Amino acid sequence: MPKRTLAASPQGIEKAKYALLRKNWTQQTLADDVHVASWATISKFFNGIPISYNLFTEICTILELDWQDIAIPSNLDITTENPEQPLTPLAEIWHQLQSLGHPSEKMGLVLVKEETLGWSWQNKTIYEKSVSIGNKIRFEINLESPGHLLLIQKDTLEKIWCFCPSCFAPQTYLTQGKTLLPQEDSPMKSFQIEGTPGRETIFAVITESTPILNWLPNENDEPLELTETHLSELCDFIIHNSTCKIMYTEYEIK
Repeated sequence: MPKRTLAASPQGIEKAKYALLRKNWTQQTLADDVHVASWATISKFFNGIPISYNLFTEICTILELDWQDIAIPSNLDITTENPEQPLTPLAEIWHQLQSLGHPSEKMGLVLVKEETLGWSWQNKTIYEKSVSIGNKIRFEINLESPGHLLLIQKDTLEKIWCFCPSCFAPQTYLTQGKTLLPQEDSPMKSFQIEGTPGRETIFAVITESTPILNWLPNENDEPLELTETHLSELCDFIIHNSTCKIMYTEYEIK
């Protein structure tokens, strides 16, 4: 008999991530401290990969969620003996890295128009969760305390880029409050959305001192495409530096 499995829907994944945020947990917390499941299973749950019915419902219970609100509807449910597809080495280490952080509403995309390309802010910025190809955007981050910013983007093609530091964000030490990317001394004033529809993620690491990573781009360099080796070194750096603040946000390209 095939084993029954469940997979989280995109909307369910968002609800689960904010349940983590409410509890001040990370995905790693569920694996290491709560012991609800292995890290590999937790990672699959938060990436919409089918896992066993029992583990799926137990994770939802721990997060105080109704599993029926989180799962893909039953008529689309996947029931097969081997439903899980192996992750690439890059995707595996990315999921491990993301599990070290929290989803955050303190950063996100801001739509801009030609007549509003100056560096100014509204008091209450509404971050876009969905933008269209051709839109012009900036990325805003609101820091609660000063620090060095390392900003990474995973695009819709699963490629991962370091945008800060780079020519678009040469100043990595930021004061408390809001900062926009591209920065004022960047060669451009906004980013234009292009490429393939799908989900993108922005991952931010804020440190008290400059991260000791020999692959960090220089202030005049183009964004660096990161490999699993880069991400593995970043994971090790974060794990061994308890003062790091790590957060991420996601949005859809349509």
